[in-house]
Amino acid sequence: MLNQLRQGAQGLTSKVLIALLVLSFAIWGVGGFEGYGAGTLATVGDQEVTVQEFANLYDQAQRVAQQSGQRANADQVLGQLLAAAAVDDEASRYGLGISGDRVAREIAKNTAFQNAGGTFDRERFDALLVNARIDRDDYIEDVKRDLVRSQISESIGAGVEVPQPMVEAIYRLRNEERTISYFVVDGQTIEAVGAPSEAGLQAYFEDSKARFRAPEYRQLALLTLDPAALADPEAVSEEELAAEYQRRKAGFEQPERRRVEQVRFADAAAAEAALKKTEAGQSIAAIAEEAGTEVTDLGLKTKAEFIDSAVADAAFAAEMNTPVAVSEGAIEPSLIQVTEIEPGTVTPLEDVEPRLRTEIATRTAREKLSDFYDQVEDERAGGATLEEAAEKLSLPHRVVDAVSEDAATPDGGRISDIPSLQQVLREAFLSDIGIENSPIRTEGDSWVFFEVTDITPARDRTLDEVRDEVVAAWTASETESRIAQRADALLQRLEAGENLDALAAEIGKPVLTVEQVKRGAPPAGLTANAINQAFAGPEGHAANADGEGHNRIILRVDRVVVPGFFAEADDAKAIRSQLSTALENDILATFHQQLRENRKISVNNAVYQQVIGQLTGQVPLQ
Repeated sequence: MLNQLRQGAQGLTSKVLIALLVLSFAIWGVGGFEGYGAGTLATVGDQEVTVQEFANLYDQAQRVAQQSGQRANADQVLGQLLAAAAVDDEASRYGLGISGDRVAREIAKNTAFQNAGGTFDRERFDALLVNARIDRDDYIEDVKRDLVRSQISESIGAGVEVPQPMVEAIYRLRNEERTISYFVVDGQTIEAVGAPSEAGLQAYFEDSKARFRAPEYRQLALLTLDPAALADPEAVSEEELAAEYQRRKAGFEQPERRRVEQVRFADAAAAEAALKKTEAGQSIAAIAEEAGTEVTDLGLKTKAEFIDSAVADAAFAAEMNTPVAVSEGAIEPSLIQVTEIEPGTVTPLEDVEPRLRTEIATRTAREKLSDFYDQVEDERAGGATLEEAAEKLSLPHRVVDAVSEDAATPDGGRISDIPSLQQVLREAFLSDIGIENSPIRTEGDSWVFFEVTDITPARDRTLDEVRDEVVAAWTASETESRIAQRADALLQRLEAGENLDALAAEIGKPVLTVEQVKRGAPPAGLTANAINQAFAGPEGHAANADGEGHNRIILRVDRVVVPGFFAEADDAKAIRSQLSTALENDILATFHQQLRENRKISVNNAVYQQVIGQLTGQVPLQ
C-alpha cells in the first residue's frame, strides 16, 4: 500500500490536484467533518497526518474531480499528505523558520482573500476562516509551514546547471529551417465520383451498417431543485430589503483609507524605545536608519486591507503624522505613522436594490432547498412519480422524450440544457424503467432528480432511413480513395526523378514554395502532418502528406538550414530555463522520495478505509 501512496504523491496529475486543493481550501472551507475527530491517520518520522486533515483534503478533491466528471483518488491525496509530512519532519530536524513579514506578504497574495480591486481584504480573510472554522493563528502557522516547505524545495533545486550540448542540440532542432515546395491533390484532380449504383450503395451500407446504427434512446422525467430558478425577487418585502441593506452596508461603502508607514523591530521593547525617541523629536526615518532597517510604506488601504489586525486597529485610531507603537497581538512589533487619510463614501439602497432582491430571493430558495429535497423524497417514498411530486409541490418538471447516452436526439439535435448533463445521462443509462434513482448534486447546490420512463433499444437502421447519409458517406469515401491513389502515383513518379512543376501542371495545380519553415509551426496552406513529413528526411526528401479534409499534399524539401548556436540568444536562454526547471523537478522528486524512504511511515489502514467509506457514502443534505 505504501508503494502506491508514494507513487500517488508524484507526477503532474498529483501536482495539479494539490494546486486545486490549495485554491479550493479558501473557497469551500473545511467544515463538515467534526465527527471524525483529530485522531492520527498516519505518521511520517515525528510528524502526524490526522484523520481531519485527510478528510478535509479528500472532500475537496472529490468536489474538484466532480466538476470534470471524475472521481477523486484517495491514495493520491494521502500520498500528498505523507510527502508534505516528510518535508515538515526534515524542516523540524534543521530548525527552519520564516519571518512574520514574509507570512503577511504570502497571505496578501492569495486571491481568495482579495476584494474586487485585487487588494487584501481582512474582513473577507476573517470571514472565510470563520466559515471554515479555522483559527486565525492556526492558519498563519499553516502558511509558515508551507513557506518552510518551499524554502527546502527551492534550495534543493537551486543552481542546477544544464549541460551545454543538451541546450545546443535542442536549440538546433527547434531552429532548423527548411524551404518546401508543394502542390495540393484535391477533388478537382480526379475523375468526378458521380452517383453510386444501387448495388454499390447497398454493399457499402452493409459493410458500414454499424456506423449508421440508431443508438439506444431513453425517455427521462426530470425534477430540478435549483435555487436560482426557484427564487422570486418580487416576493422580497421592503422590510427584508432594508434589513439586508443595513446588514451588508459595509459592503456598499468605500471605507476610509489610510496610508501607513511602518518600521519593524525584533521585540516590543525595541518598538517602545523607538516611540520614546519620536516623542523627543526624532523622525521614524532616522530611527529606522539607526536601527539598520527601513521604513515600509504599507500603501493607502482600508482598515480591512491591512493584513495585521493590530496594525490596522492602531492606524485607524491614530492621529495624522503621530507615531504609534504596536506590539500586543501584532505579527511583528513595529512603529507606525499615518501620513494620509482619504474619507469614505456610501452607495445608496436604490442603486443596489435589484441585485439585493435577487440575492435575498436566491438565498431564501437555497435555505428552503433542504425542505424541498425532503418533501420530494417523501413523495417518492410514498410511491409518487416525479411528475406527481412536482405537481403537488408546485416544482418545475420536465420530460425529455428521447436522448442517447451522448446527448443526441432522434432528429439529429443535441440536449445541452440539463444541469450536470454528462453525469445525469451516465446514471440514467445505468438505470432502468421504474427504478428510483439517487438525485445528482450539481454546481450551485442544485439537485437533479430523474426517472427513466421509457427505453427505445438500439437497432440497425434500413438503407431507406439513412439513404442521404449513406450517399454522402460513400461519396466522401470514394473521393478520398481516388485522391489518395492519385497522390500515391504522383509521389512515386516524383521519387523516380520526374519534375515537381511538371507533375503539378499535369493536374492543373500551381507549385507553392514556403521558406524558413520550422518544426511545429506550419505556415498557411500546410498541415502539421505535412511539416512532420517535411522534417522526416534530408534535403531533396519528398513526401505525400495529409492535407485539409480529404486533400493530399505532395511536397519536396528544397533546402535545409541548420542554425549556428548562440548561447545568449533568447531561444537558447528559454531552452536552458525549461531544461533547468525539468531537472529541478526531477531532483526534487528524488529528494522527496529519499525523505520518505529514510523515515518510518505508518498508516492505520483500518481507519483509512473507514474514513473513505464514510466520505463516499454520506447522506445528502445532512
